[in-house]
Amino acid sequence: MKQELHEAPNPERLQISAALGLFDGVHLGHRRVLAQAAAHGVCNVVTFASDSMPVKQGRPMRYIFNDEQKRRLLMTCGAHAVFALPFGELAELDGESYCKHILRERLQVDYVCVGEDFRFGRNAHCDTADLEHYGRKYGFEVGIVPQVRDEDGVIVSASHIRFLLESGQITKANRLLGADYHLLSHVITGQHLGSTVLGVPTANQAFLPWQCIPHRGVYASFAEINDIWVPAITNIGVRPTVTGGDVEPIAETHLIDWSGDLVGTLLPVTLCSFIRPEQKFDSVEALAAQLRRDIRARKHLLPAEGIPAEADFI
Repeated sequence: MKQELHEAPNPERLQISAALGLFDGVHLGHRRVLAQAAAHGVCNVVTFASDSMPVKQGRPMRYIFNDEQKRRLLMTCGAHAVFALPFGELAELDGESYCKHILRERLQVDYVCVGEDFRFGRNAHCDTADLEHYGRKYGFEVGIVPQVRDEDGVIVSASHIRFLLESGQITKANRLLGADYHLLSHVITGQHLGSTVLGVPTANQAFLPWQCIPHRGVYASFAEINDIWVPAITNIGVRPTVTGGDVEPIAETHLIDWSGDLVGTLLPVTLCSFIRPEQKFDSVEALAAQLRRDIRARKHLLPAEGIPAEADFI
C-alpha cells in the first residue's frame, strides 16, 4: 500500500472518488461502500496502516487482516489505489482540515463514499452530517451507505466477525466477509516434527502480535500453490502435545497429496470449515493417529466444498 498521499495526477479530468474507512476484513458492508465509490469515478481508498492504530474507542485493536491482505482485497473490489496512512498522521487533523487539505486539495476528489457510522477528525469528532457540510463547502459530493445486517438482523461489522472467528464460527464469518477468511504470510521454519515424527509435514505461519487469531483447532482449508488450490487441513494453536502449550499460537497447514519445500514462500491459505477443537493427546502416536483421521475427514468434504469463494483475491 502507498504510505503517502500525493496530489493525484489527473490530466484527463476523470471523476475522482474516494472510499474512506478502516476496512478491516473488507466485509460485506465495506464492499458496498467500495462498489458505490467505484461506480462514481476512479476510486482511491484512504485507510490506516493496521499496526498504526493500536486502540479504537479505548479498546485494543485486533485486526482481521494484515495490510497486504487488505490491499489485495480492496483492489479486487474496485480500488484504483490504496493509501494506508499511519494513524498518527491524520489523528490531529480537525474535520475541516481533513476535508479541505486531504480530500479536495491532495486527492482532488469529486465524490466521497462512506458507511453511515463513519467518523473522522480529531478525536473522531465529526460524523457523516459534517462530511456532507464540508463536501458542499469544498465541492465534492458525499454518498452514505446504510449498514448491512445479517440474516439475524445483526449489523455486519469487523468486531462481530472477529467474535465469530475467535469462537470457531468460520462458516458464518466467511459469509459476512464475502469471501473465505485467509492467512497470508511467509512460511517459517518449524521443528520438523510434522515430517519426521508425525508423518504429516506442515507449512507453518506465524501471526502478528496485533492480529485476530481464529479459534484454536483444525480446519478444512485450501493452500494456493502456483495458481492451483490444493486441499489441506490447518491447525491453529499452541501444539500442546509436543510443546506443553507454553508458546505463541501458529498456523500449521498440511497440503494433502502434495510435497515440496515452502519455507520463505508467501502462502495464501483459506479456512473453509471447522473440523475439531485443539486438544492435548497422551502421546505423539495418538496425535499422529488423530491427524490421519482429520485428513480422511477433510477428503470427505472435498466434493461439497470445491474451490474457495472469490479465489482471485490474491
